Order: sequence, then structure tokens, then C-alpha cells
Amino acid sequence: MTGAQVTTKSRGVWILFSIAFATFMVNADSYIVNISLPVMADYFKVGTEAVSWVVMSYQLTVTALLLVFGTLGDRIGIKRLFMLGYAVFTLSSLCCAFSPTLGWLVASRALQGIGASVLYALTPAMVPRYLPPEQRGPAFGALATAAALGISVGTPLGGLITGLLSWHWAFLINIPIGIVAMLVARRVLPADLSASEKTPLPTFDYVGSVFSALALVSLIYSFSKLNSLGLAPTVLGAAVLFVVSLVIFILWERQAAHPLLDYSLFRSPAFNFGNLANFLCLCYLAGHNFITPFYLMTVKGLPTERAGTVFLLYSLIYMAMGPLAGQLSKRINPRILCTTALLAGVLVSFGFSHFLHTAGMLPVYVYFVGLALVMATFIPSNNNVVMGMAPPGKQGAVSGSFRMVGRVGMTVGVCLFQTIFTLAALQQSGKLQADLLKSIARTQLLSAFSTVYLVGAGLFAVAAAGSFLARERH
Repeated sequence: MTGAQVTTKSRGVWILFSIAFATFMVNADSYIVNISLPVMADYFKVGTEAVSWVVMSYQLTVTALLLVFGTLGDRIGIKRLFMLGYAVFTLSSLCCAFSPTLGWLVASRALQGIGASVLYALTPAMVPRYLPPEQRGPAFGALATAAALGISVGTPLGGLITGLLSWHWAFLINIPIGIVAMLVARRVLPADLSASEKTPLPTFDYVGSVFSALALVSLIYSFSKLNSLGLAPTVLGAAVLFVVSLVIFILWERQAAHPLLDYSLFRSPAFNFGNLANFLCLCYLAGHNFITPFYLMTVKGLPTERAGTVFLLYSLIYMAMGPLAGQLSKRINPRILCTTALLAGVLVSFGFSHFLHTAGMLPVYVYFVGLALVMATFIPSNNNVVMGMAPPGKQGAVSGSFRMVGRVGMTVGVCLFQTIFTLAALQQSGKLQADLLKSIARTQLLSAFSTVYLVGAGLFAVAAAGSFLARERH
């Protein structure tokens, strides 16, 4: 494929493929390892708490550096940083595969998280940077589909690879794929501006970068460990560190000559309310992914494999609807699409809270289909709203903060739904465990699950209000 052979239209397709594939790869690798954790624990002779850091180190690094890499993309060139992200991700996968100890594997996963954070932070910014306005709606729909595909195939693919080969191959598979993806990106992505064409760049905000990362890491750690450790000294210490780091970050950014976080973005209602809707929507989605398997297995009595099949239904509907939602955003104001989808989410969650006690699986299937339609309509349309307001030269900063808000929302969602369920059903136990749920009366379980989805309907309602207000002032 030479430059002369690539027409403008086909080049746009290849650019979109390169961007979407990065989204797919990051999401797939978030899930491909999870199913291999018991095998890794046995291989390294460690417990579940220790092996959980294989996942934790990756997630912490991805989230903590999103804001940093989003800003760096605007400064050193999106294509250049994107290629570097692929290189780090691919090389670290090799380190993961041949890790001799668990500590080495955790460190390699953290390095892999750095590469994944680059890819994850930049992909939304690349759509308005490289594609014309009329293609952005469908492009964001394609990104949503790629993300859902990565999530849906990650777990079964990881189980297949680990079962037939070994857990090492869950990382080795990234190497040839990453190399091919780098070659395609290098060929099709437009070159960054040369040094002579660029406006001189201000000094990078190193102090702000350190404290923003420290605040995010401590926040996510305290939330993630709250479920298992409660108000342990380490959890309280992480919470205090978050508050201190956040205060220092805000004070520093207010007086910094070239702050990491551009406060002018907060003058945009599309940025503020679009991020709020994104936070609440992903908060619900992550909480749903955490709590619903317990409902399916304890109330409906489904075995693990059948419960997984129900979740596959969501992914299939989402992937089918994503491109259609992207096309709709070309004909209908994406803000209106977002608001309508979220109002439908209120009905879906509220309805399920009232019908989850009904015998049979029909209410479950209706709920999953409805939720998939809501998310597949909202996510690409909201991406279009927020990224559409990004001024030239600031797409990376907007993209990084947008992704960061979503990741934090996912962490908060798991903790929120778990806490609500605990207060409603388990009361003094403080832990959500399948064995413990079996000893609780069915009526108490149903009441607790109903409370969770009622709160979820409230999240959708606030998110809908945010989406409605997410419009630019002219």
C-alpha cells in the first residue's frame, strides 16, 4: 500500500481503522488477563490479593496518566506520541510474557499501562484531528463498537488462550498484532507539524503532572480497596493522600504559567456537562457489570457460563447499534440523542427494579437489550458533543481529561453499587460474597437489588439533565 494508491476516502477508512483498533486493543487487554488470574496465582504460588495487582497496576497506570498524555499529545505531536504508545505497549507485553516473578509481572503490567494510557487518551482526539466533521459521528460510533468488541472478546479469548496454551500467550499475542498496528498507523496517519511550523511550546507542567497522577492513584486505590479492607489504615491513608494531592494540584494549577489542566475548558457547558453525563453513565455501567452477575447467579440460579452468555447479549446489541448511532448523530443533534438515550435509561433501570422478582428470564433479557441500546446511543453521541467543542491544538487535553473522568467514574460505580447493596442487604457484614448471599432471605435479596437499580435510575436522570445542558454558548 503506497501513498499514491491511498485515495482520500480509503485513507480516511484506514485512519479510522487504526484509531478504532487501538481502542479495541486497550479494552481487550483489560479483560483478557482477568480470567487467567487463578492460573497465575497457582503458577507464582500466591494468593488472590497478591495476584490482583496484575490487574490493579495496569488500571492505576492507565487512569493516572490520561491527563498527562492528553496534554503531551498537543505539545509533541499526536502521531509521534501515538506510535510511541504502541511501541511501549508491545515491548512491555514481551516483558509480561517472560516475567520470572510476580513482582516483575506487576511492574511490566504497569509499563504496559503507560503505553495503553497513551493510546486510550489520544484516540478521541484523533477523530476531530484527522477526519472531517461529517465523518465524526460515524467515527465515534465505530470507536464505541471497537470498545465493546474488545470487552466482549477479551474474556473468552483469554480463557481459550490460557486453556489451550498458557497464560504467557495472553501477552505474547499482543506482539505481532502490535507490530502490524504500528506499521499501519505509521503509513496512514498524517504527519505531525514540523518544528518550524509549530508555535513555540510552553514549558511542560511537571509539578502538576506529578500531583495529578498521585491524586488519581490514591483515589482509585482507596475506592478499590474499600470493598475488601473497609476503613483500614491503608485505605484511610490513601484517602488523605488524595485530598492533600488534589489541594496542592489545584493551588499549583491556579498560579502555574502553563498549567496541565486548561481552566478555560471549564467555561464550556459542553465540556462540563458532557463530562458529568459521561461520569454518571459509566458509573452506572461499571456498577451494573459488578452487581448483576450476583443477581443472575443467586436469584436466578444461573451457572457462571450461562451468566456470561447473558452479558454477551449486551455486547452483541451494543456492537450492532454503535454504527447506527453514529449515523443518527449526523442527522440529529447529538446532544438530543444523548438526552433521549439517558431518559430511556431511567425507564430501563426503574423498570428492572420493579420486575426483577418476576419468574423467568424475560425481564432480564429486556433489561440487557434496553441497556445496550441506551449505552450504544449515548456513548458515541456524547463523545461527539465533548470532542466537538475542543478548540484546535487542545484536542489532546480535552480527550485525556474526558477519558480520565470516565475511568474514575467506573471505579466509583463499582464501589457505589457494592455499598448500596451492602447497606440494603448485608448490613453489618460489609462484604459482598456469593457464599454469604446464599444465607440471606430471597425477599431481602430482591429488595436490596431493587434498591440498587432504583439508585441507578437516579444516576441516569441526573446524567440526562447534564446532557441536556451540554451545549455551547454562541
